[in-house]
Amino acid sequence: MNGLYAECYIKHNPTAMQKAGKIGVIAAAVLLLLAGIVLVNGVLAFLGIVAVIGFYFLYPMFDIAYEYVFVDGQIDFDKISGGEKRKNMLRIDLDNVEIMAPSQSHHLDSYRNQQGFEKKDFTSNTPDKTVYCIYMSHNSGKLAIYFEPDQKIIDYSRQKAPRKVFTD
Repeated sequence: MNGLYAECYIKHNPTAMQKAGKIGVIAAAVLLLLAGIVLVNGVLAFLGIVAVIGFYFLYPMFDIAYEYVFVDGQIDFDKISGGEKRKNMLRIDLDNVEIMAPSQSHHLDSYRNQQGFEKKDFTSNTPDKTVYCIYMSHNSGKLAIYFEPDQKIIDYSRQKAPRKVFTD
């Protein structure tokens, strides 16, 4: 295999809103179940059981990770739910990338104030991680992609498109 290949797995830390949603779903299921049992109401008990079963099947959606796969100048962004369900969210080609740099880099100054970029966030939401940003044109329009690549993906990207990839 002569091609360049690298992959990186990032565990997504839930935001406060996602944590609140998870707690809300748990609380609703438990309250419905308890209300049905205490009030001896068959409908509420049935709804509680349905809510608990629904939570059991929906719980993996709260466990999210992202995987970036670099293959010969293309980067795939996959979302992994519950540790087993994988969905390809986006595939980009470095030929279509305008710039790739750390999100705080001065190289991105001219792009930050431009309108019309759709934001795609594939980060872990961890404050101390270095987040990279890609600005590019895509089939669906202009994209701003935020992700946390490892050094191997950065090096391969820089090797494939040296004038578009910055590391400072």
